[in-house]
Amino acid sequence: MDQEQQEQEQQEVQQQEEVQNQPTLNQKQFKIVKYVIANTPFGQANLVIKDLCKLINGLNPDDPQVLSELKEHNEEHLAVVKGQGLKVVISTLNSNEDFYVDQKNSKTLKVNHEQLTIVSVDDVELPKDPQLDALRDELDKQLDLYLKNNFNEQLSGFYVLYQGDASDFTIYVGITAKNLQLNNYYVGDWISKWEITNKDIKGKYQIQAHYYEEGNIQLLNKHDVVKPIQLKLQDPKKEAQSIVEIIDALETEHLKGLEQIYGQFNNIFFKAMRRQLPVTQSKIDWSTNVAKLVGNLKL
Repeated sequence: MDQEQQEQEQQEVQQQEEVQNQPTLNQKQFKIVKYVIANTPFGQANLVIKDLCKLINGLNPDDPQVLSELKEHNEEHLAVVKGQGLKVVISTLNSNEDFYVDQKNSKTLKVNHEQLTIVSVDDVELPKDPQLDALRDELDKQLDLYLKNNFNEQLSGFYVLYQGDASDFTIYVGITAKNLQLNNYYVGDWISKWEITNKDIKGKYQIQAHYYEEGNIQLLNKHDVVKPIQLKLQDPKKEAQSIVEIIDALETEHLKGLEQIYGQFNNIFFKAMRRQLPVTQSKIDWSTNVAKLVGNLKL
């Protein structure tokens, strides 16, 4: 064992001792921590945890409970993890306690949830179905092209998983895209999850944006869709194209709907909350009254 490994092990032992020596949180405190982490926009969880540690005596970022909540947070937001020559989207579907399953490459992965990196990879034998494998491989190609055409390739990713066999199956597709601009006080998160059978395709959207320069404005939009589809597993390329075309059409339709709603936000919502004109029913001429206002402020 070289000196670097020894130092790393000593550091890990020291961190564990520090965690053990910290006073434990009561149930109410941890409930608050759990809620705050779960509702934190993606990309800000580490910063929020640091702030929570300053506010709550006894809270440590290396506490197993805190790390467990961070793990759940990353899975819910379909975080993209990289390392060991791989790029994988993690979720509750490919999670197995302390590792993740890469179905396509027959690998298991261990992940550092604070840094979103893959720290180790092992081979694993998984059950396979030739017809579903063929469809999954074609979906990989079509989704890769779809993301390149519609999202920032460096900040997006997808997964394709399946359960069952050709006679009774469910295919799971997840699409995620992040826009993390912490220096500019802005983060954005696009998530869509799809369940596909031989009868229909069901989708769930979650779009979140957080702008917090000199304020705190959040958008959180959730929406479910269902579309009929027929899959016979006879032509994987054609069926994969059909699936991605449906996803593309539904996501585009939803995005246009959001743009239309928020483009008319002022007319639809704000006018309903307050009157456009003051009680006098006439607009104030600010150009003539500004001098009077400034004069009154100086008195």
